[in-house]
Formats: sequence, structure tokens, C-alpha cells
Amino acid sequence: MTADRSRADVFAQDVAHAFALSGFKAPPVGEALILLVDTAQWTTHADAAEIILDAEERHRAARFHFARDRVAYVLSHALWRTALGACLGLPAADVPIIKTLSGQPHLPHTAWATSLSYSGSWAAMALCTAATVGVDIERSPACLTLDELIATICSPSEVTHLEALTASARKQALLALWTRKEALLKAFGVGLIEAPAMFTATAGTLIAAPTSAPGQPACRAFELDLPTGLVGALAAPAPIASFQVLKLAAAPSR
Repeated sequence: MTADRSRADVFAQDVAHAFALSGFKAPPVGEALILLVDTAQWTTHADAAEIILDAEERHRAARFHFARDRVAYVLSHALWRTALGACLGLPAADVPIIKTLSGQPHLPHTAWATSLSYSGSWAAMALCTAATVGVDIERSPACLTLDELIATICSPSEVTHLEALTASARKQALLALWTRKEALLKAFGVGLIEAPAMFTATAGTLIAAPTSAPGQPACRAFELDLPTGLVGALAAPAPIASFQVLKLAAAPSR
């Protein structure tokens, strides 16, 4: 057995153990699962995780300037592939993830939709049987000064609502709004090609896809209950009636 194969097998065993501890299983029809991972708890597996990635993912990983960002990318993608593989009944390396022109992941010839978001060492992976799904997480407080982007992010009614809040409440509300819009734009498959200010993203309200995404279903955005220091949202079409956030256990100590 080669050293690479041995490391990959240990990684697979440790992920399977963490899945069992966390209660991970494929979500039923009508439900989305958001798997939340702190990749800082898996850094000892970074080399093994990279073996699972495809050529494009390895190329992207190599372009990161800082090692911590490269490791977070590698681990989040390897764990994402492993979770998808568990749902599809495939080895992680064989999961057929392709990207649309706007960069959104697609699982061809399957009934599954998925989305991945990362912020710092944290990653969130949305999985469900649906036409589409989107997830976004951000660190709180935000790294960006979002107040300066209100006109770019917000519709006129959202601007009015935010301006009525105190400064501290406005920052939190704006960050939550930003994650809802990011999740919706991912679900619509357009990313930031579509201006976030062109639509209103009220939580729980069914929102039609923009004209730039013909054929995409209307989606709802839901705020996620996440650990302190994170804010996030899920966007999914009407058939997804519920969702669960599951935090992956840390890698076993060896």
C-alpha cells in the first residue's frame, strides 16, 4: 500500500467516525442538511485530503498565498466531497462536481443539489434533493465595512428599514441580509453577476429568480442558527420545507 493510499484511508476512516459521532446521514426528500465544519480541527489531515481533490481543485489550492487559506480550502473541499459521496454512494474522489459559468457547483445526472461556503477556517456545505440550493456564511463582526456598500447591497425598502436601526443593530442586520442575498444568488446560479440591490430578500419569503436565471425556481432564504462569531443563510426552492444544521465532530486525536 502506498503512503498516499494509507493516508487517504486514515482520512476516510476518521471522517466516517466523525460522521457517526455527529449523526450525519443523507437528508430525506423535502429537507436540506447544512454540514458545518471547523477545518482548524482537521489540519493534521490536510495532505491526505488533497489526494481526494480533482485536478482543478488542486490547481486552485496551489494559488493561495497563505498556507492557512490553502489548508482550509483543501479540507473543506475534501470533506464536502466525502459528505456528497456518502449521499450518492460514491467514493469522495469520484463525486462528479462541475461548475457553471458563474462558478456554482452542479452534480450532473443526480437528483442532488449542493452549495459550499467558507469563511476563515469555517465551511458550510448544503446538501438536498432539489433543483438548486445555496448557502453562505460570514464571520461576525464582518471583515468588510458593509455600511459603505448599503446602496450596492440593499433594495430601497431594505435601505429604509436599515436606516431606522441603531448603528450596532444595523451592522448585524446588514450582515444577515448580505448572507441571505449571497445564498439566494448562489441558488439562482448567477452569483454576483446579478446586483444584490435589484431584489428584496425578506427571510422566509418566496423570491422569484432574476431574468438572468431563466428556468430557475423561486427560492426562500432562511437564517441559520450558527455558533457565536458566524452568521449564515440557506436558500432553497419551495419543495424544501425544513433544514437541519449539523456541526461535524473534530478529527480524532492520534
